Amino acid sequence: MSPNRMVEKLGFYQEMTVEIIVTERLILRSVSDSDLDKLYDIVFSDAEVMSQAFDGKPLSRAQAADFFARSFDHDGNGMQLAALMLKGSGTVIGFAGLLESTALGKQDFEIGFVLGREYWGRGYATEIGLAQIEYGLVQKNCSRLLAFVSPQNEASKSALLKIGMEHHASIETSSRGMRDVYIVQRER
Repeated sequence: MSPNRMVEKLGFYQEMTVEIIVTERLILRSVSDSDLDKLYDIVFSDAEVMSQAFDGKPLSRAQAADFFARSFDHDGNGMQLAALMLKGSGTVIGFAGLLESTALGKQDFEIGFVLGREYWGRGYATEIGLAQIEYGLVQKNCSRLLAFVSPQNEASKSALLKIGMEHHASIETSSRGMRDVYIVQRER
């Protein structure tokens, strides 16, 4: 039973979240139900943001709610997407985290970060990207991590190179179209 549901069952309800990664300026934490509205406003409904993510189109409210329910960390397991917020203010600025992937023929995890447009160009992608690599390779003992990026997304490709990922291949995905795949592997 999730921590949120256990508290609810005890007769009161307060959404609790779990911090997964903490950096100098950012906190990646499990989501609360109220995060969906903020993420919809700054990410899922923004055509410019979504042009570089997933299948390149904004999500309807129903699509966003379904994706949020299926792919986000509601229980603090640390192995799904999570809310990314500014450390000082608690402002949600986007999302990041690990997603399971079999795109290269074996069980891997993909790191990712999608930020609201007003938070671009401030180094947040690099900061959370480095932290996700440390988290995935060291704390979660993944042998390698992948990142998928639109070939036209120069800013994200630059961030992936900065955090030590290397271009591995370009592949056609069934849900996202053509993507450049970047990899980082645990040192042996």
